[in-house]
Order: sequence, then C-alpha cells, then structure tokens
Amino acid sequence: MLLCCGLLSVSCRNGREEIPERLPVIYRILGDTAYPWYIDSSALPEKRDDLPIGVFGTSPDDIQVLETILGYDAFDNITGMPGADGIHDFAGEHFLFLYTPPPADSARTDMIRTMSGMFRWQDERPPVKALVVAGDRASVEAFDDIRDLIELGNLKIHTVSVLQSGIDKTIRVIRDHHGERHNRVTVGVLAPSETFAMKGYDCLKEDVAVVFQPFSSGSMPSLDNPEFMIDKDLIRAYHFNYRQSEMEYRGSRFNPSYMKAASVENAVRYAVTSMVEQLRNGSHPRLKYIVLGHNVLQNYKDVILESLVSLRNYRSDNRYVYRHIIDQEVILTDPQGQAAATLYQLLRENRLAAFRSTPSCVSVYTPEMIDLTKYPLLHVCINH
Repeated sequence: MLLCCGLLSVSCRNGREEIPERLPVIYRILGDTAYPWYIDSSALPEKRDDLPIGVFGTSPDDIQVLETILGYDAFDNITGMPGADGIHDFAGEHFLFLYTPPPADSARTDMIRTMSGMFRWQDERPPVKALVVAGDRASVEAFDDIRDLIELGNLKIHTVSVLQSGIDKTIRVIRDHHGERHNRVTVGVLAPSETFAMKGYDCLKEDVAVVFQPFSSGSMPSLDNPEFMIDKDLIRAYHFNYRQSEMEYRGSRFNPSYMKAASVENAVRYAVTSMVEQLRNGSHPRLKYIVLGHNVLQNYKDVILESLVSLRNYRSDNRYVYRHIIDQEVILTDPQGQAAATLYQLLRENRLAAFRSTPSCVSVYTPEMIDLTKYPLLHVCINH
C-alpha cells in the first residue's frame, strides 16, 4: 500500500520525455539575494515538526485533496503501522492551501516561484515542512523543478505529487499482478482533457493497455457539447439520474430534442459509459482498474461502481453489450489517498509529524472565494 520515494523511479517523469537542465530561476531563487523570491536556507527553522504542510493547486477543485488528507485514516497513529485506528492520521497538523491559476505565458517559471514562496517566511506565514502538489499542470510542468530546487538548496522539504502517486500505484499493481500474457487488463483513466493534452498519463501505456476518458466538473454533457456530446443511441446505457432535476431535456426522455446533464453525478455517469464505449469499439482487454484522475471524483466512487454494474447488466437486442469488456471487480485507484499515504510515511520516517493534541488548522490563500460548505472537514478547520 505504501510507496517509498525510492520507488518513484519505476514511473515516468510527470509526462516530460527528457529531464531538462535546471532553469535559471532555480539558481536565482537560491543565490540572488536581491531577487524577490530569494530563499535564505540558513534562515529556515531547525525544528520543523511544528511547521505546516503545504498543498498547492492550480484549480479550485484541488482543495478536495486537502479535504481527503484531513479525513485520512489508514494507519495506527501510535505505531505508524497500516491499519485504521479511528483517529485521523493528520490530526493536529497545520496546513496551508495555496491556489493560483497559472498564466498562459511562462507558466512553468511562475509556478516554480509561487511554490517556492511556501518554503520561506512571508509576513506571518511560516515555511512548510512538506509540499503536496495537487494540480495536474503543476505536477507535469514544475514538480521535477521544485524537487531540483529543494535538492540543490538542501531545503529538506518533502514533496508529493498527487498525479504521480496515482501513476506509481497503478504501475506497481500492474507489474505485480498482470505481467503474464494471459492476464492482460486495461486501465481506464478519468481526468481533465488538459492533463491528457500534457501527456500526463502517457507513460502508463508502456506497461498496460490504457483508455483515456476526459472528465470535467464544469462542462456538462449535452446533445450539442462538442467535447462531451450525448449520443442518443446511448441514453439508456448512460443510466442518468433524473431525480431532483439532475437532467434537463425536452421531448421524450430517450429521444429528446434537447438534453443536458445538470449535475456532476450525471457527468460522471456519462464519462464512465463513454470510457467503456471506447473499449467496445477497440480491441482492449477487460477493464480492471480506473484511475480517478480528477480531484472531485473522490466523492463519486459509489456512482462509478454503480455505473459499471449497470453497464455489465445492460442488454440490447437481447444480448449483453459490455459484460465481456468489464471485469467483475473493477478496482478504483485513488491518487489522493495514495498521496496521503506517502505523505504520512514521509513525516513518520523523518520525525516530522506534529502529534499535536489540538485540532487541525487550515489557512487558505486563493484569488477567489471557494465554497467550503462542500468540504465538511475543511469547513470546521478553516482559519481565514
């Protein structure tokens, strides 16, 4: 279940085919005292267990990663061994969530500077002892750079990428259980189309058959959405939820003149069916794993599994359409949970866990207000 940092070499380098030379901005951050983003490593605290954990995102949805970490319980907090003990694993820790949408130009350099700002004192905001990179774009474009900066500056800050955590877990499971030719399977990936465009999951194709299905929590499927277009012939297979006005349509439900999903749940149902439909039209082995590559999918695991059961039982012209391409027990890979497990292990091994008896505290720094009512744990811990 755990993945040490030393095992990260089994996976790809966040979609970048070659490891580039260090950017000049890294040397300026560490060596140019007149640079606004300069980090004086000698000024960083020696005692670091009381410092906060940083979570960096490039989308408001990335705050879901922090909600997952706050509620994570997969270890005994006394022994550190695997096994839930009824106490949140990060109880008493302090967190900083920083979300900044990357600009169109110089995004990589800007993200490095923004993330590095979490490594030094800024007014009353302390440096972090660990950094979780929640945004896919930051993981692909700048995660390796920020680790280079930490290594070159000997900053002793531990880093975890949510995107990379999901990839590492998937590759390890495939190599451990599906190396034989007769046991080939397909991995489905539900993620933003931007992540696929950046080749964030392309390295999976080196080990296993993969089907990529774009998913968005903001662009709803409809009959006229060019990216998420509802196929009238598949309306029954989508198994949409029509309760509480979650679908808008005119005319017959199964032959509408207008139809649009009006909930994230139905966007999830659309994405699962569209992914499986890709398998039917290709020559992939059976679907066995699905990587939840969009952060909001954490909240829709039951919907995904229910949709898969419905598709396995879906019949047309008196025959099962999808049963042969969907495994009886599809396993969902949760990158957020994997990232939380890796983070916990790093803090324990390096004696950085806070072990406070006081409640967790969260500070949020975003360019816009985020509706925290959707995040019950955050709503309790928030410190504006």
